[in-house]
Amino acid sequence: MRYLFLAIILLTVLAAGVYVYLGGNRSPQVALETTAAPLYLAGQPYHGKVTGDAFGQLFRQAKDAQARLGGDLANLYLNDPETAHDTIQAFIGLALADTTQRLPASFRYRLVPPGQRVVAARLAGVSYLLAPNKLYPAALEAIKTQKLTQRGNFYLERFGANDASEVWIGVK
Repeated sequence: MRYLFLAIILLTVLAAGVYVYLGGNRSPQVALETTAAPLYLAGQPYHGKVTGDAFGQLFRQAKDAQARLGGDLANLYLNDPETAHDTIQAFIGLALADTTQRLPASFRYRLVPPGQRVVAARLAGVSYLLAPNKLYPAALEAIKTQKLTQRGNFYLERFGANDASEVWIGVK
């Protein structure tokens, strides 16, 4: 019994250490902004269940394309999966500096025009595995606190170098 208690304490300390190592103790910076420049996305559209195999495959293809093209991993969600009963409409891919690069056969460009009013939540030094679970609640809390009206068709995730992550949620 004594060894079981010791094992539980050791596993708890190990789990806490991994969480801190991945940046889990950091808090995001949140701001209301209007985007100044266009954002060029290269990727593939998706419409279907979040739990579908094709959804995960698009993320793997984007990661493979990132190795060749550079840029940040970026995902544009055009609906809220919670209100759409776990069905999502998205564009999964990369954020690139311009549209001059030759894309893989299944990829295409998509423009996010400037002038988007968004609540932007940003984190640095946090693994992309933990970042969404910290960024979305912070951005949604800012929307609620500032009494803004959420635009239900614009959610952008961006995961860059050095574990820099951000989420934009569109507001009116």
